[in-house]
Amino acid sequence: MDEQSDLTSPTVNATWKAFQSSVTAKALPPERDSIDFPKVTRYEFLAKNSVVGIEPDVDVGVAAIQKAMDRAVRSCSSTRFVLVGYSLGAWVVDKFLVTDPHRGQLVRAAQLYGDPQWWAPGEGKGLAVAFNRGLRTSYPPSADKVQSLCNPRDPVCGTGYRDDGRDLVQRLKDLRSPVKCPGSAHCYSGRSTTRGGEFLASRIAADWSNRTYDVTCGDTVSKAVPVAMRNGRGTVKAGRTDIGTYDRWNVRIQRIAAGTVPRLGDVTAVLFWCSPRPSNFSLQELRVYRTANGREVGRTPAINADGLAPVYQPGAVAFDGGRLLADVKFYGPDDTHATGPSILRHVAWVWDGSRFVKHSEVDANSPERTDLSAQRITVNGMGPLRLGMSRAQAERAVGAPIPVGPGGPDCTDLSIEGGPQGLLLRFSSEDRLVAIYVLSQASASIRTASGIHVGSTRDDVMTTYEPDLTVSPVGSGIEELVFAPRGSQFQGRVITFLMNDQGAVDSFIAGERDFANPLPCGGD
Repeated sequence: MDEQSDLTSPTVNATWKAFQSSVTAKALPPERDSIDFPKVTRYEFLAKNSVVGIEPDVDVGVAAIQKAMDRAVRSCSSTRFVLVGYSLGAWVVDKFLVTDPHRGQLVRAAQLYGDPQWWAPGEGKGLAVAFNRGLRTSYPPSADKVQSLCNPRDPVCGTGYRDDGRDLVQRLKDLRSPVKCPGSAHCYSGRSTTRGGEFLASRIAADWSNRTYDVTCGDTVSKAVPVAMRNGRGTVKAGRTDIGTYDRWNVRIQRIAAGTVPRLGDVTAVLFWCSPRPSNFSLQELRVYRTANGREVGRTPAINADGLAPVYQPGAVAFDGGRLLADVKFYGPDDTHATGPSILRHVAWVWDGSRFVKHSEVDANSPERTDLSAQRITVNGMGPLRLGMSRAQAERAVGAPIPVGPGGPDCTDLSIEGGPQGLLLRFSSEDRLVAIYVLSQASASIRTASGIHVGSTRDDVMTTYEPDLTVSPVGSGIEELVFAPRGSQFQGRVITFLMNDQGAVDSFIAGERDFANPLPCGGD
């Protein structure tokens, strides 16, 4: 409402610019199509008496989206879309996604601002919902690919106004204030539109198997050369580029792994296998790219070893706890090229601000190491890990390093070198183990003593732990189930299960009640 045409809207234009600057330069540049439909002022909106008559205008906008998409698909059948909607335009995008699932499949992402359809229990509701014009679906629609931003006290989307309508008089008064940027709660610019553009770019799934990379074939040459990959395979021939003394390189992608790294954000690692020809050996290299735009940020340094080069185990390449992890096999004294390497080590790299550096290298064959994935979690600990241990005691208990890392003022979440993935140990600022934290990416083998794991249903949790279970709604269909066993021997410790809006366990944390909060240390 009150927005200008999409061609001149500062919010839409700023989002478009942020999106353009975030997508990869190697991809085809995105094209913009502006959707025009009848606008309405906030005064007209309120004068319509419960917004009767506004819905047809929204339908006109939906039809305009459909026509624009059909036109683009006729021109190029592989076209995919991202959508931006501000104020009434957000309502239009909402209704399109709810009512047209066929075309909706072509939408990679949508960014909404100041949406009248906004609805978050306990936080507020948008004007359309308040006046009984809600779409009667979970919000936002297609939550896996829609980001909706609502500024505090924005009277259009309603965050900060009471759901029960007791703030209605003040809200109507706020609606009469002009939208001036900056200053107005209904103004979205700066950080909001940058965040929106970057979100849209991050949801354009890069086709990592079909693009051009720069590689060195495992340091066969010092200067990287381009190789065009098609379905994960490519060839570099001698001639225009220096590939050493070889006729060609045969290159293929062995692993693609996405994750998050501090100071870098969302990144994707690609493991390359390369065989120079003619030869009878192969080499590997591991490179990391920004997920949003495909730009390379760095690679892991060469792994020094006597004799034959060590071999990455593709399935183990992953990000965990802000670090890049891989299992690497090294050749022992009795190993040959024919038999293969036999010494398995867990290697981790961290980003130091300018490059990836090796953080640790742990021998996986050490008999002292405890396989925590086979241990069960209780309110008192996990296998050899007991609440109250110091970090040094915990390291001795599991037989692996627990590197220090960032955290909040009261606690720090640390991962164990070499995994298991998705398992964090929460230490207080006094260096006491206070909780065991299981993240959404953890394997189902990591479970409580009663068998509950990430992915277990709400009914599983309720049946297992009633009557010692309390339910607390968090918002938007998300809730916390807290198991607090009775008895002095449990010392008031609990297990908190965070349930997603699909009614399944998203994560859980067991330990001291004050620390058993399923949010990262330092999170809100």
